Amino acid sequence: MFNLAAIWAARTGGVVRLMSANDHAHGARSAHYADRAVDLYASDLDGLAAVFRALGYRVLWRVAGHFGHAHVEYPK
Repeated sequence: MFNLAAIWAARTGGVVRLMSANDHAHGARSAHYADRAVDLYASDLDGLAAVFRALGYRVLWRVAGHFGHAHVEYPK
C-alpha cells in the first residue's frame, strides 16, 4: 500500500502521509491489527481513494470516523 501511495503522489504531484497502521488505536476487529490496513492522509483524498478502489482495495473515506483520512485495507 505504501508503494502504491508513493507512486500516486509522484505521478500527481500530491502529498500523502501515513496517519496510522498497527498502533493499537482501532476497533477490536480492525484489519490494522492483522497488518492489512493503514490510514492515509493525502492532498487529494478523493483521487487517492479512487486509485485504491479501482485496484480492489476496501477504502473507507467520507464515512463516519473517516473524514480527515482514508482507511485503506487489503481485500480478504
